[in-house]
Amino acid sequence: MVNQLLNGRYQFIKVLGSDELEQTYLVGDTKLPGYPKCVIRHLQLPISKTPRTLSFVLTLLKKKAETLKGFSKHHHLPEILDYFEEGNNFYLVEEFVLGQPLSDEIVPNRPLAEEYVVKLLQEILEILVVVHGWGLVHRCIKPSSLIRRKTDGTLVLTGFGIFKAIGAQGMRSQINESETHTNGSSAYVPPDQLQGQLNFNSDLYAVGMICIQALTGLSAEDLLKLAFINPSGIRELSWRDHAHVSSKLMMILDRMVHPDGDQRYQQASEVLDDLGRSPYREPDFKTSASTTTTLPRPESPLWADRVKHFRTPAIAALIGLALIAIAIATRLPQSLLSRYFLHRGSDQEQRNETQEAIASYTQAIQANPDSHAYYQRGLAYSHAHQLQKALDDLTKAIQLNPKLAEAYYQRGNTLFELGDTQRALADYTQSLQINPKQARVYVNRGTARAETGDEQSAIADYTQAIQLDPNLTEAYLNRCLSRSNLEDHQGAIADCTQAINLQPNSVLAYQNRGLARRRVGDLTGAIADFNIAIRLNPQDADPYYNRGLARYDLGDKQGAIADYTAAIQNDPNHVFAYYDRGLVRLEQGDKEGAIADFQQSAKLCLDSGRTGCYQDAQFQLNQLK
Repeated sequence: MVNQLLNGRYQFIKVLGSDELEQTYLVGDTKLPGYPKCVIRHLQLPISKTPRTLSFVLTLLKKKAETLKGFSKHHHLPEILDYFEEGNNFYLVEEFVLGQPLSDEIVPNRPLAEEYVVKLLQEILEILVVVHGWGLVHRCIKPSSLIRRKTDGTLVLTGFGIFKAIGAQGMRSQINESETHTNGSSAYVPPDQLQGQLNFNSDLYAVGMICIQALTGLSAEDLLKLAFINPSGIRELSWRDHAHVSSKLMMILDRMVHPDGDQRYQQASEVLDDLGRSPYREPDFKTSASTTTTLPRPESPLWADRVKHFRTPAIAALIGLALIAIAIATRLPQSLLSRYFLHRGSDQEQRNETQEAIASYTQAIQANPDSHAYYQRGLAYSHAHQLQKALDDLTKAIQLNPKLAEAYYQRGNTLFELGDTQRALADYTQSLQINPKQARVYVNRGTARAETGDEQSAIADYTQAIQLDPNLTEAYLNRCLSRSNLEDHQGAIADCTQAINLQPNSVLAYQNRGLARRRVGDLTGAIADFNIAIRLNPQDADPYYNRGLARYDLGDKQGAIADYTAAIQNDPNHVFAYYDRGLVRLEQGDKEGAIADFQQSAKLCLDSGRTGCYQDAQFQLNQLK
């Protein structure tokens, strides 16, 4: 990409950002004088899709792009300049807005004044009044998508979620609707949007969270940590103690970020209306005491509140007995039927008939929609790698039974696999609060903590898991890696050795011990461990790659190249094998081979959104020019 023009005119300059759906580049338009800068948003279409599906997706993309192009000639929006497809890729070209992102104004540990936040809120809402008036939902609002234009200081709203909209419609099996990333952007996504529901108030939720972040001085990740599950099984945000703010603004923001979309503001103009009143009117929250003509279902948390309003204990008791009698008469047969389908689904899963098991669990839910049925189907969806559906079912199980520790654990696993480490951590912690004797939950929370760079807390979790279950191989194995990352290499070697004692055929245990031995300079011992790992699983790329590093350390450059090549043969997308092979080839004077390896490494880094390794590869290529 670096040395070629996109669409025959756009020269790549640098990567601006990436997520699981799109990559964003800064480019120069070579067809215009001075090569003015533009922004390109790039979606790589899934090659596994049928031609008919791809045609459908491209049609949707073009319609969305054309719609945005017609609406974008507005002072507070970047102009859509072009869109095109090349190969298996779709590109949207938009105006480059010179300025600073709002994320430069809203920074951790620097709470902003209420007056500033109110003005900011009004400014963003006025943009949304226009955008929503066109029938568009942005779906991806966060501080980095709001640019303070340098020339006049006004805000410009960028980054409309065109690709996420298409992902939800045309590529669901390839791309999940979950917009959760470890960079904290999930803090701006309401629960209903994560579950596939999208309304104008999804954008209002995001704006409310931005304002709360500005008032508290907390990072997006820290805001997620303030979330808790209330007794009704609904996720709420406890932020008020972290900000000095008037009750008027507090009530408005609480309504903007309400977890229930029906109780949120529905239009940006409604929020502006309340902001314009002095004093602010009390928001019209719907509660269990509000007047309504629709009675909640018996299993609804609101039902208990309604029963309390009966005037005499005797009448309440009689009606309660009547309800119990009706429940027994109508639900007991359904409950037995549900148990039959649950048992059948379990048998099918044991035979690896996952789709059949999902169908059985669905019948169980239809017969009796209890937490256990949703939990079982959620696990089955997870086994089928249908992670968004798994997330939905596990969330439903938790709503029906907030004390179901196993559901929090499994939902944490699903969130972690989706890349939402912070919410996974919250679920693991909630599971342990309900049942602190779960060794495997400590192991997985430790893994999530290590993913965030908190190796010390990870070690504490692995240690707790070992205390609960001294024969848990995974706990020793993971603690080995965390200890090595904290330079406790001898402790790491001891842990990996214990993991090997418990599970002598563990490839990962030999590989991690080899890494620790290499770090203490025991290159011979490291190579011996990598040799065993390769013998146990010759198809695994990483032991070859790590043995290549150790061979290079010993001065065996040809051996290192051979190992890097073997790693690439096992995994053609092994970014670091290409990069390190390029370094060795460069040392040996094979400039052409080095350039080819660095170019492939750069491409793979860019394709996977790893901007750091992409820049490293580009640096090497620039040095070779």
